[in-house]
Amino acid sequence: MTLKTPRHFFLLLIILMLIFGALLGLGYWLKSADSVEANWAMDELTNPDNVALQSRINSKLFAEDMVDVPGIGADIDSTMDQSAMEAKLAGLTKNVTTEKIPTAEELEGFYQLNRDNYRQPSKLWLWVDTFSTARHGGQVFEKAQQALDTLVGDLSTRTADREADSFDRYGAILSTELEEKYDRAFTAKLLSLIGGSEALPCWAGPISSAIGAHLVCVKKIDWGAYTPLEEIKSQLINDWRFSVATDG
Repeated sequence: MTLKTPRHFFLLLIILMLIFGALLGLGYWLKSADSVEANWAMDELTNPDNVALQSRINSKLFAEDMVDVPGIGADIDSTMDQSAMEAKLAGLTKNVTTEKIPTAEELEGFYQLNRDNYRQPSKLWLWVDTFSTARHGGQVFEKAQQALDTLVGDLSTRTADREADSFDRYGAILSTELEEKYDRAFTAKLLSLIGGSEALPCWAGPISSAIGAHLVCVKKIDWGAYTPLEEIKSQLINDWRFSVATDG
């Protein structure tokens, strides 16, 4: 005699298997969700919201109870307005130096004493022989001086070419361009040397720069015009204040 398994038994078994599979899937989903939430929490700790963070920084740096520096009010905060920038600079200068206003005579005297600082760019024709610190180290000035001492006879010919590291010939170069190539100290020293000589210096030096030491031969110079006092009055007042504070 053969026993037949009731049909409803197989249906019940299939239902139980489906329920078991659903429970397993639910457990896996819950575990994944917990992992995602944990990652989100870690991201919030290690990567805070930029907008919120900037807001907190601003509230600390620019609190409402901060006191404005006299002369630097909200009415001159626009960086697009040249007059506003000049007013802001004047306010800063007064607070770090002095609030004193120079008389017309004091300002004129300061301008005349320092007017070379307010000259427009000059144009030069010159030769520059360079002795680099990279090659000569601490002996760079000694090497340049030795080369200068060997220049004899006709100074338009040179016997020191083989000694220098480079030989540059400039025609109609602006003093501002020389500042960019060598540095401001070199250019200031060169212009001072030219201005203090009855004849154009050729050869002269050594003049130092960020590169090393240089010998110069100035062929020609067209001096830049002095900027009129009235055009730079605000800058002059600020520079005068700094000089007064330094002297004091």
